[in-house]
Amino acid sequence: MTTLDERWQKGIETRTKFGGGTLTGGSTPSAWDMAPDLERIAGEFLFGSIWHGPALTDKQREMVTLTCLTVLKRDNQVRRHLGNALNLGLTPIEIIEVLMHSSFYSGVPATLDALAIANQVFQERGIDYTPQRVFDTSETPDQLNDRGIARRVEYMGPPSDDGQGPVTEAEKAFNRMTTEYYWGSTWTRPGLDLPSRSICTLAALAALGRETQLASHIKGALNVGLNREEIVEVFVHATFYCGLPFTRSAIDLANRIFQSQ
Repeated sequence: MTTLDERWQKGIETRTKFGGGTLTGGSTPSAWDMAPDLERIAGEFLFGSIWHGPALTDKQREMVTLTCLTVLKRDNQVRRHLGNALNLGLTPIEIIEVLMHSSFYSGVPATLDALAIANQVFQERGIDYTPQRVFDTSETPDQLNDRGIARRVEYMGPPSDDGQGPVTEAEKAFNRMTTEYYWGSTWTRPGLDLPSRSICTLAALAALGRETQLASHIKGALNVGLNREEIVEVFVHATFYCGLPFTRSAIDLANRIFQSQ
């Protein structure tokens, strides 16, 4: 068992890594002056304990953090953690892919705001970023749909044959477009591997409290090689970014799925 001071010192180590070797006050340094005990609590619990858990790497933890902050529209913290992500070893392409992946969970406007902030941070850092242009406009919708079906089956497994299909033509068309652009285009992009996209999705759905969708993605995460500790650690890491009730609900849901298997 570590002492509180040991946890605090580990938190200093984490925050120093965020700053690329320099300890800073974070995104809102003046806030700590108003509540120094909160700085101590966050320093010990979040930075000194959670960020030091063995189940996820620092890069994976930053993907979780960026995803939560993006889908919840915490733009000031998004700016700070974009810099942290670069200091922790995420490439510009990986960062942009994390933000793009969030668009189907938070909505495109929130993602566009985060991308604009990333553009500013990259320019401030002097990063020569060349965007990926991998969307093939010569493909047919059927090809995009087939790739989406293949990726969904790889991740989720074969669809259940419960006899329930779309009731309306609108839903039928919507499902087709989702297969093409969500599964076929977004989930197949280079820059993030499948487990990383799964981690980002778990973080987004937990932060937004979307338990129905989260349940299927917990099963998908298991299908692509994430273990139970890694899945739960995604939710634990999200605690200080999205709130304890959301973390507790996600862990309870995961436990029910684990116990049913």
